[in-house]
Amino acid sequence: MTKIRYHIIKLDVTEYEQVVEIRHRLPSNYGRCVGYVVRHVKGIGSDVDIPEIGLVAIEFNSRKQLYVNDFVGYEFQVDQLPEYQELNIPLESGQLVTGFYLDTQKNPYPLIDIKEWFRPYQVAIYLKCELQNSKQHVRSSCIHPVAAEAAAN
Repeated sequence: MTKIRYHIIKLDVTEYEQVVEIRHRLPSNYGRCVGYVVRHVKGIGSDVDIPEIGLVAIEFNSRKQLYVNDFVGYEFQVDQLPEYQELNIPLESGQLVTGFYLDTQKNPYPLIDIKEWFRPYQVAIYLKCELQNSKQHVRSSCIHPVAAEAAAN
């Protein structure tokens, strides 16, 4: 049975059009990333949905594999949590998850200057990962060879 672990990488966006670097080390016992979700978690106070607040690019294994390149939106009322997008990235132990998040907010209020409307916010990257198959050491339950021979006779 495969064990699943969920890992969260939080990104703070404090300025309009800011680029936030992603540089995060996953636990060494993670063997494969099988899914991801990127979403706004706090800070924006709009009463309308914003289809695009940013762009995220995520690389795995210390920039060896670019896999995620996705838009992030804002929902005023969250009806359902988004489903994990599929991944199939084998992870190398001790390597980094890297990349960037770029604030690309489009102003939902045309009569207000976006720099006045902008508020710091937070985006989270949720990774769904499998633990490595570690060899389990099972103690032998064999009876001592001499006792086994005596029992056989």
